[in-house]
Amino acid sequence: MLHLETIDPPTLELLKRIMQIPEFSGVNLVGGTSLALQIGHRKSIDLDLFGQVDLDDYQYTTVLKPFESVRLINRTINIKTFLINQIKVDFVNYPYAWLQPCQTIDGIRLAARSDIAAMKMAAITGRGTKKDFIDIVALLDEFSLENMLRFYRQKFPDGSEFMVLKSLTYFEDAEGEQAPVMLKKMDWAAVKRRVITETKNYLDSRAGQSGH
Repeated sequence: MLHLETIDPPTLELLKRIMQIPEFSGVNLVGGTSLALQIGHRKSIDLDLFGQVDLDDYQYTTVLKPFESVRLINRTINIKTFLINQIKVDFVNYPYAWLQPCQTIDGIRLAARSDIAAMKMAAITGRGTKKDFIDIVALLDEFSLENMLRFYRQKFPDGSEFMVLKSLTYFEDAEGEQAPVMLKKMDWAAVKRRVITETKNYLDSRAGQSGH
């Protein structure tokens, strides 16, 4: 069952329409919106669609023509960001394998939470947002930090666990940001305390193992 209270009805309708388009059959919903729909912890407003999608600008224009309002706001080789009906949508041609099969609920293809955990670990090494840390704490209710780091290593063999651990307790970029609307009680100070404690416990356990 999806937690439909986490996204606005127009966003849900847009997501379902995109999921039905054959050219986007290789993409899955990832990130905070996918996690929110699965566990119901907070509101989310953007759509992050990752997977196999290799369209040029003209093909995107053609495929998205049926939508009422479409504007390309950013593009790189593998990432196209659109405002579709005033909703921000990222299409990412994504080379990394999925750790677990995505599940389809109500016509929406959702990345597994292990994949979302790995991707959140990767996200904070760039610039950790308040939403990223909140999502990580929500995931810590299901997975240990040790397991989340294992997912990260499996998904990103070329990644740096050292950078993840360093980034886990670096909150400066996130401090000034507005917090998302929470549906489960969670304040920012408690989020930081939880992440710091979990990171310290993990590092202490690693030090203990290497001391034997």
